[in-house]
Amino acid sequence: MHHCWPIFPFLFFLIIAGFILSNRIMWRRSGRRNYRGYRPDDRSQALMILAKRLATGEIDVNEYKTLKDVLEEKQ
Repeated sequence: MHHCWPIFPFLFFLIIAGFILSNRIMWRRSGRRNYRGYRPDDRSQALMILAKRLATGEIDVNEYKTLKDVLEEKQ
């Protein structure tokens, strides 16, 4: 039994390395989503961009309403 002793630190190392690796993979995958784990669809992202363009003055209110109607029409 004394000759099997070195296997335990190696197994412990493998468990810890697996835990770190799995957490790193999960962390990278969660980076593609927002903090609630919900990934917004393309339409809601487009509406957010459209609202930002209105807020920064790139487009006026009439153009905003027209483009918003087009985006909501595709639903």
